[in-house]
Amino acid sequence: MKFKILILFVCFLAIANVCSAYAGNETGPESLIIIVFAILATILNCFLTLILLLVPWRATILFGNFWILLTSAIVIVSSIYFINNYFNGSEEPVFWYLIIAVSIASFIISLLRIILLIWVCNSSIAQQKRVILSGQVLDELKNPLSYATVKLTNADKITYTNTTGDFSFSLDATRYQSVNVTVSIIGMVTIDTTISAANYSELLKFNMKSLNLNLNEVQINSQRKQNASSNSSILFDRQAIEQLQAFSLTDILNNLPGKVYSPLDLQGAKNITLRTTATGNAALSNSLGTAIIVDGVVQSNNANMQNKSVSKYGMTGSTIDDTKNGRSYDVTFGGIDLRDIPADNIESIEVIQGVAPAQYGDLTDGAVIINRQAGRSDYQFSSRFNGGSTNIALSKGFKLKEKFGAINSNINYTISNNDPRDKLKQYSRITSGLMWTSYLASNLKNTLSFDFAKKFDDAKQDPDDGTETLTYSKNTKYSISNRTAWEIENVVLKRISLIVSGDLATQESYTQRSINSAPKAMANKDTTGIYEGFYIPGNYIAVDHVVGKPINATVNVNISNEIPTGSIIHFITAGSNFAIASNKGAGVLADPDQPRFANLDSQNERPYNFDIIPSTINSGVFIQDQFSFKVFKKTLGFSAGIRFDSQNGFGNFQPRINTNYSIAKDWKINLAYGVSTKAPTLAHRYPSPTYFDIPLINYFTGNVNESLLLVYTEKITPDNSQLKPSKSNQLELGLTMKKKHIDASIFSYYKKNTNGFNTQERFYPLILPNFNYIAIPGQKPKYFKADGTTLYAGLKNNIISNNVSSENYGIEFQVSTKKIKQIQTSFSFNSVCNYSTYHNSGYTLRQASLQDILANKKAFYAIYNASENVDYNIISRLNTDTHIPKLGFVVSLILDVTWQRHNENLRAYDLPIAYIDKNYQYYNIDTYDPNNTDYNHFKPLGLADTEGRLPFSYANLSMRLSKEIKKRIRFSINAYNVFNIQPQYYNPTSQRIITYNDPLSIGAEFSIKF
Repeated sequence: MKFKILILFVCFLAIANVCSAYAGNETGPESLIIIVFAILATILNCFLTLILLLVPWRATILFGNFWILLTSAIVIVSSIYFINNYFNGSEEPVFWYLIIAVSIASFIISLLRIILLIWVCNSSIAQQKRVILSGQVLDELKNPLSYATVKLTNADKITYTNTTGDFSFSLDATRYQSVNVTVSIIGMVTIDTTISAANYSELLKFNMKSLNLNLNEVQINSQRKQNASSNSSILFDRQAIEQLQAFSLTDILNNLPGKVYSPLDLQGAKNITLRTTATGNAALSNSLGTAIIVDGVVQSNNANMQNKSVSKYGMTGSTIDDTKNGRSYDVTFGGIDLRDIPADNIESIEVIQGVAPAQYGDLTDGAVIINRQAGRSDYQFSSRFNGGSTNIALSKGFKLKEKFGAINSNINYTISNNDPRDKLKQYSRITSGLMWTSYLASNLKNTLSFDFAKKFDDAKQDPDDGTETLTYSKNTKYSISNRTAWEIENVVLKRISLIVSGDLATQESYTQRSINSAPKAMANKDTTGIYEGFYIPGNYIAVDHVVGKPINATVNVNISNEIPTGSIIHFITAGSNFAIASNKGAGVLADPDQPRFANLDSQNERPYNFDIIPSTINSGVFIQDQFSFKVFKKTLGFSAGIRFDSQNGFGNFQPRINTNYSIAKDWKINLAYGVSTKAPTLAHRYPSPTYFDIPLINYFTGNVNESLLLVYTEKITPDNSQLKPSKSNQLELGLTMKKKHIDASIFSYYKKNTNGFNTQERFYPLILPNFNYIAIPGQKPKYFKADGTTLYAGLKNNIISNNVSSENYGIEFQVSTKKIKQIQTSFSFNSVCNYSTYHNSGYTLRQASLQDILANKKAFYAIYNASENVDYNIISRLNTDTHIPKLGFVVSLILDVTWQRHNENLRAYDLPIAYIDKNYQYYNIDTYDPNNTDYNHFKPLGLADTEGRLPFSYANLSMRLSKEIKKRIRFSINAYNVFNIQPQYYNPTSQRIITYNDPLSIGAEFSIKF
């Protein structure tokens, strides 16, 4: 009691000290968010302490202590950050040291109290009216299946079968009149059933069937997931994935509603965007904000820095691309490359396009949640062929003795040639992994994973090409992760889960091209100042070369419990996450003797070592509550939560809610709203410095010994500490119907994205002294300072800013039928209409001409509104799946119809809205006056809006066919654009012929289990 009062006193004292420190200008304005962050955590700590003093309820004590533990950690980290960054050596932050000491003590005491409560409260379970729900899981031959996962979904319980296939749950019979049981194991059909209270005392038997095409029902397409963590999630189970004959994750996600079936293409990087038709940097921000989560671990791209100078080339132009083939291989500023994730060892995929639960952080536009195969399984070999692409895979799950569980191993190799005739462009990938799943007890599961992946995009040199161009991109990655889940039968704590992961990669991007031009003036110093430069020959091999070593590490800890309030049971989950990203690569290996674009915009590159760049740390905490109750005798379900993330020094609260109401027996209405944020990556946060190289004297005679280059270099180190996380607000409304023979859903959404990442052009005028020289035959000229100065007004560079925003609207309709026995065929149909408007919320700059500058015109630079873009499309898909179980045969027809695709560029920057004079003073232009001599030399640009509209609707029919022999051997064939229909349109404006649909593409697959 006294200790808690001491905490309150010290916390409020620290708050007063912080406020006075800020008022006394002991810190800069950039520290305000850190101060507020620490204050909020401290106040929350105080508030929870008061609750614990007044409300001695076990569950409240547990969660209160858990949050005191988290907020104490926040205070400690914030305080240390504050001290290290905002106190100099002459100041002693006594109060901050005091609050750190008290917070550490509070952290330790809260942790001990949690452990003590768990131990003490075990005895209270016996006071409830509990029953033992037990059963056994068997295969088709009545043999017991060990390590099967058994879930009570509505009771939020999970366990695993032992070596004899048995399982049991301790259940409070007063709370659950029935339970929904889900039984799953690798290679078997998942069982979903409901057990009523009257059958709790019976021994349950679950006979599982192997996945094969002889089953009466086979799930071939994706489906809406009724019990998903988000209202509008889409699920691909193992059966559906096997039917897609996929080389990578790309081929699976192309089957999402709103996407179109496409031929295999492994020659360039692939991202995923969700619920948008935006292009450019808006699409790049969307893909960056779409989280790819594999076995609970986010596949982070935060440490990827494979790019050249952003200042010189802009954000998207700074990656090393294959200009010869028109391909990009690096995904520096976007989401991860989906080609690098093979499909063979994936057990299930859940795609959250709507509002994600609060437990998922560092995302804005959804999540792709992948669960890989774990446990005992037969050997499975598969091979695929499509044009110049080949994929082979082998996997096996080995069962170990007793509680040692099983080890699942896999290896996957892919090679793809753009043109098999010359093999000048080739993509290759090899991945392998080991996953050890051990069951130390029936309620304790641990999974340790090791993964290796290597990819190589290689655009070789064409011997007939005189430019000697070649480009390659390499990536080798090692990953390790450990997942522990402990199911606890305790009134104050039900589950603890801990995920620890780390990965280390080596990335290399390279391109070269022969240059044949006049000699070039070059500078190479990396400091600001005046010095003598040098000349390089005009004939050389230009090289761009970047080497990175990204490192990522994450820790996620969650605890959960069920808390009854009357007849309502709350399933509460709370947790925190910590992620660190760094890059220890050699960086940009710029060689001044081999520049690709020398003196572009008066800029040149210098070597930039990534190892000197600080790490970025992102952390977050969340709490989430799932519950349901009756309203007018109908069930109203809620999943509501809030998370707080600290990203690049900015704190963001993110409320999220998914709710559904059963308006009738088979009908539900759904509503969701959520806020989410995505932190900037290291490439956004720490781009390389700007180097302006201004030749003050450029006297070249053809003989370097008699020539003189006097250069001024201006070095500008960018400070992106104020770069905010990108942000998304999404509202979703839906209606679902689930009947015995048909499922249907319709969802509408509105999503607003702000603070997206882009580069903003900025002018940087310099006034430099004049110099002159005296030429001396046979010697280097002598130079000297002359009278006067010169204004260099046209210098400009690019800076990264939060100036991309978009608004996205859409309607998604989906309906599917069960198999109609008379024709052995099921049908599914979806139609999606997406509308996106997106723009650069910054501005466009134009410089006055040299003639106007010399005429001393007032406006040196004119400012224009950025352009706005509008895109929308309407796409439908019809699937028919004919499945004949006796033959083990499936044939699927996929009809994609593109009804309309429209894009429009609104040229909002025809007239200037402001200007800047030579002293860098800013002046607004409320209404453009053509007679105003201050700025009328900036004439209207005369730019008209541009519009592109699909001239006609078109369709594409594709087919997949699979035949299984004795449940072990499977042959499959797929054909894109089976009738090779390629409608064409002549555009009279561009005088080009546009072809819709790619030509016929045929692939085949062979797989065997043994």
